[in-house]
Amino acid sequence: MTGLPPDPPPARPRRGKRIAAAAGAVAVCVLVGLFFPTVIGGWAPVLHWSCERGGVVNQQTVWIPGLLVNSPYGGFAAGNITYPVGFLVGYVIGEETGDTNGGAAWAGFLSDVNASTDQNVTTWGPGPNTRCTGPFIVNLSPMGDTATGIPIMGPGNASDGQEPTVLFPGTDSPNNNLSFENGFNNSNEPNVSTCGGPPESLSVTSTFLTLWIHFERGGQNQSVPFELPVSTIQYNYWFPGNYGTWQVEALSNPGGPGGGWAFSFAPCS
Repeated sequence: MTGLPPDPPPARPRRGKRIAAAAGAVAVCVLVGLFFPTVIGGWAPVLHWSCERGGVVNQQTVWIPGLLVNSPYGGFAAGNITYPVGFLVGYVIGEETGDTNGGAAWAGFLSDVNASTDQNVTTWGPGPNTRCTGPFIVNLSPMGDTATGIPIMGPGNASDGQEPTVLFPGTDSPNNNLSFENGFNNSNEPNVSTCGGPPESLSVTSTFLTLWIHFERGGQNQSVPFELPVSTIQYNYWFPGNYGTWQVEALSNPGGPGGGWAFSFAPCS
């Protein structure tokens, strides 16, 4: 009786295949490591996002309020703004203005405002991921004319709650296609009170101001925010002694439109 042949020994895995598989896994990890920052990172080493400007869809010539100053009721305020060197025409690098007793004023410059389409594109090479924040990009081209001490609302306002959001309310000025937010909505800072006490003087610094340009495109009204190029904005406020309590909205707090303070006043009881 002839016996069955013995089972063959188990095949040994080939070393070359193991090395190739390991190398492939390493390569995949390297590629993922290089390109993953493109998807979620703020900076990417190989391929990064950038925002590319398209064609101009709207052009307007308007006054830009670089400095918006609210004065506390009964007191006064002054402000000054410093722009990046070379932003304004000539040797102008800043402006200043002020107001009293609940009035508000502005200083600024005449400028062409161009709104262009934009799109996210990928660019080879290392760099920051800078994606577009909206469908339009706004570009300013100052023309050289400046203005200062122009009232937004007159004195005697106990609250900035009804402050206009355009420079020339009640008119058909083309400048009303540009808007801002400089009024009082909600208190977000400790109150300033001089009841039973001396006068008080406070200073505030801001580094940004958001404005909006409005236009029609494709039968739809567009409202496009943009930040004014700013180095610093300095505000100084003076509150009379034994006079009252001012609620304060710090407009440059996170999520705000930028700028200084807005107020709502109540007399001492």
